[in-house]
Amino acid sequence: MKPLIERPRTFALLAVPVIAAGGWLALVASHDPAGAFGESSAAWTQALMSVGAILAAIFIDQGASRRDRRERQAAADRARAARLRAISACATMLDNAAKAVAERTPKRGLRFEGLAVDALASGSQMIGHYLARGSDDEPILVWFLSAAAGEVAAAEAAISAARLSTAADQRALERRLRAHAQGLREMLDEHAAGLFEV
Repeated sequence: MKPLIERPRTFALLAVPVIAAGGWLALVASHDPAGAFGESSAAWTQALMSVGAILAAIFIDQGASRRDRRERQAAADRARAARLRAISACATMLDNAAKAVAERTPKRGLRFEGLAVDALASGSQMIGHYLARGSDDEPILVWFLSAAAGEVAAAEAAISAARLSTAADQRALERRLRAHAQGLREMLDEHAAGLFEV
C-alpha cells in the first residue's frame, strides 16, 4: 500500500475539507466576541468534527472495500494459476508415460502399468477435484478444466485398452499419449494468448 503522500488524489481529497473547515472556523472566530473560545466557535467546531468523523468513517470503509476486492482478486488469481499448473503437470505426465511406453519390451498381452500410469491417475484426480469446485463466476474456466479432463480421460482410456504385444502397438500408444499431451499444451497456449477469457 502506497503512503498517503504518494497518492496525490487521496491527499487532496483529505486536505481540501480540512483547509476549508479551518478557514470557516477562523471566520467564525473573527466574528465571535470571545474569539476561538466563544460559543459560536465551539458549536461550529463540534459540528465540523461530527461531519469529519462521518467522512473519515466513509473513507475508511471505502479503503477496506478496496482492500477486500484486491484480496479476493489475488485469491482468484492464485486459484486460477493452480488449475493451469495442474493441466501443465498432466501434459508432462503424459509425455513421461509415452516415454515409458517406448522403453517397454513388447510381449503378447502386455499391459502398460507402473509409476507413469499412477502419476497420470493422480493428475486426473487433481483436475477432477478442481473441476468439482468450479465457480459459477468463471464458467469459461470450468469449461476449460472440463476440456482438459476430457483429454486426460481419453489418454487413460487408451492406456487401459492397449496391449503392448508388438512394436507397432507401442508406437501407436506412444503417439496417442503424445497427442493428448500436445492437446493440453495447445489449450494452455491458447489461454496464454488470451483466446480463453478465464
